[in-house]
Amino acid sequence: MKIRSTAFSIATAMFLTLSATSVSAETVNVSFTRLSGLSGVDGTAIFVADLSALSISEIQSITLIDSNSGVGGSPGAYSGFDLDAIKLSNTLATTAAGASAATGLNVFNFSPSGTLFTPGTQRPTAAPKLNGTDASGLNVDASFATLSQFDAIWFGAGSVTLGDGGRISFNLTSPTSTAGLYLYVGEVSGDPGEALAGSLLVSTQPAVPEPSSLLMLLAGAGVLGGFIRKQRSVQTGA
Repeated sequence: MKIRSTAFSIATAMFLTLSATSVSAETVNVSFTRLSGLSGVDGTAIFVADLSALSISEIQSITLIDSNSGVGGSPGAYSGFDLDAIKLSNTLATTAAGASAATGLNVFNFSPSGTLFTPGTQRPTAAPKLNGTDASGLNVDASFATLSQFDAIWFGAGSVTLGDGGRISFNLTSPTSTAGLYLYVGEVSGDPGEALAGSLLVSTQPAVPEPSSLLMLLAGAGVLGGFIRKQRSVQTGA
């Protein structure tokens, strides 16, 4: 019992630390407008948000959450929102082609260390993993998804699929001023395609793993497993 309590205390302390960081952050829900036209290889719809109108002066993270509506799109590996690219720019574009051509700020780190991914569910028939994720299905495959470019191919490379109810967070490499700042997000859709019906949040603090992701992280690192094995050895006298 003592060992179990210790394991619980460590896991709880880590969770409370992450929760405290999340609570102290100021997070704002952002609304989007779809730009006219399409961009990319197979037709990507691009949405824009004016971040200069927000109540916060700078951001450190961006989170996109699928609506979990189960409506639109394709089943299996392509269930839910298909993210072609994401861009922050000081240029206001009025068309999808203009947004694609606009110069973006170099503040994204698309590797697993800068991108937190929580896969959503798949509609039947489920695939081994969502499109654009690595072999584990728990991280974005940055070289495949190429989230810095509006270049997605239908049912192919250039995007990552969130799954129904999935979410993806980007921790920026430095705090970024919202003055004159615009956020562009591309959905692999065709026309009329899917709307950006999910939630998009920007925060003054870096994003942290969801509780379920934290437990997977602890288990993957062997922290919880080590305590469980140690407890069993004490109980059995091994």
